[in-house]
Amino acid sequence: MEMTAVPTIAHVLKSKKQAPLASLPPTATVLEALKLLAEREIGAVLIMQGEALLGIFTERDYARKIALKGLHSSEALLADVMTARLYTVGPRQTVQECMGIMTKARIRHLPVVEAGEVIGLVSIGDLVNATLEEQRFHIAQLESYIAGNLG
Repeated sequence: MEMTAVPTIAHVLKSKKQAPLASLPPTATVLEALKLLAEREIGAVLIMQGEALLGIFTERDYARKIALKGLHSSEALLADVMTARLYTVGPRQTVQECMGIMTKARIRHLPVVEAGEVIGLVSIGDLVNATLEEQRFHIAQLESYIAGNLG
């Protein structure tokens, strides 16, 4: 990852292997969403009608809104169980700002929106990895500085 003074979500998106965004329409079933999550080995799918972001469906939604309530995945529609109250971020927001949003809201995924268009999705894991990468960069810089001054 290219390091700047303050890592942004744009940097995180650039460093991620960019698969197409996982999205389904609100009329899809929970079972369809679960299959997509399993195929892509991801934890969330965006619920979109055309270009419009309507909500998100996560593994946590499945556990709390389907499994615990005894509903059937093959019958329940995403429109009825998705999380519609979304937090979104822009590509220029910092990793630290987004970690703060996730912590305060107790969420694990943030859609990234620019000029009204969904351009990506970041997870808490993406942000932790970016933070670790930034720390590795700073440690290497300090080690180089120390070695240069002591040699």
